[in-house]
Amino acid sequence: MPDVTIIGAGPAGSTAALLLARRGWDVTLLEQHRFPRDKVCGECLSALGIEVLDRISLGDRLRTLSSVNLTKAILHAGNGDSATAPLPRPMLGISRALFDEFLLDEARRAGARVLQPARCEGLEATESGVRLRVRDLQRNTVESHEPAHVIVADGKSALPGPAPDHTGDFGIKSHWTGISGPRDAIELFGCRGCYGGLAPIEGGRWNAAFSVPASRLRAHGGDIETLFGELISENAGLARRLDGARRVGDWLAAPLPRFAVRATWPAGVLPVGNAAAAIEPIGGEGMGLALRSAELAAHFLITSDGIANQAKRSRLRREYRSLWQVRGAACRVGARVVSSRMMAAISTEILNADARSGNVAMKLMGKSG
Repeated sequence: MPDVTIIGAGPAGSTAALLLARRGWDVTLLEQHRFPRDKVCGECLSALGIEVLDRISLGDRLRTLSSVNLTKAILHAGNGDSATAPLPRPMLGISRALFDEFLLDEARRAGARVLQPARCEGLEATESGVRLRVRDLQRNTVESHEPAHVIVADGKSALPGPAPDHTGDFGIKSHWTGISGPRDAIELFGCRGCYGGLAPIEGGRWNAAFSVPASRLRAHGGDIETLFGELISENAGLARRLDGARRVGDWLAAPLPRFAVRATWPAGVLPVGNAAAAIEPIGGEGMGLALRSAELAAHFLITSDGIANQAKRSRLRREYRSLWQVRGAACRVGARVVSSRMMAAISTEILNADARSGNVAMKLMGKSG
């Protein structure tokens, strides 16, 4: 029976685990956090991810979890102007706490062995494959694992070798109630040199997630509450939406990764999700890309005659690049536009004058395919 160890039980890791377990693989899934747990994320599942869930017969089950159907996007410039555009295909608003636990439960149901809380503290190549150093965080003991295959799904590029450069940006997020806005829309807000969004999730809540320069966070001594108050003052639409709203979750912050698919991967190792590549979060494609890359990696392992098959590994990297490359460039441009007070105002004028311009932008970000 082929065996694989998967590092990280987020959307990418759990999806890969359940797909391989369903095909009879011996799957060990490592996760260092206890679930349910919150995480910095836009908490929108794109059509790309919904397609994956439908293909693996989980889409209908997810929809019963009170996820919110999202059908339009609204851009708010700092001067108070706004523009609305329909999404080419619906997205779903769902918290990471609920989504991650749902997928992990499905991986268990499929037969994956889950070690939680457990952390991988070392990864090295051996003559026979890969050796992992795994710490059981409950007992504080360390064991050595030597699986035939490893999937890295830890949400960052933690593969051996040079790590990607830091972007200098942080993601901040919290949950709110009482937002005076629609429950079927993703809303984007341009602020001074940064941007963020509101998305409805289950339980009558909204997720507020923003990308901010680390310098602005430092200027406020790491106090996210005061920084967010400053962001509210920079966008009239955001101020309207939050008038009378109440924060119901802690503020979370984490560095935002942004890097392309690597040219090579270590022998015996495949990355998925944000361990493979990471793009600007403005497009809300992160969870969808995680699910699709996990699906591709699982298919590669199931159909390959060995992970050392370089031709097939190269083809998988090309498939990854086709997922991330255009989306990455489009989302980076979109982030710069929305973060500029002048460009955001011009964009709302263009969108209001010609709705087709929004369709083009969304297509490049992956919303129509």
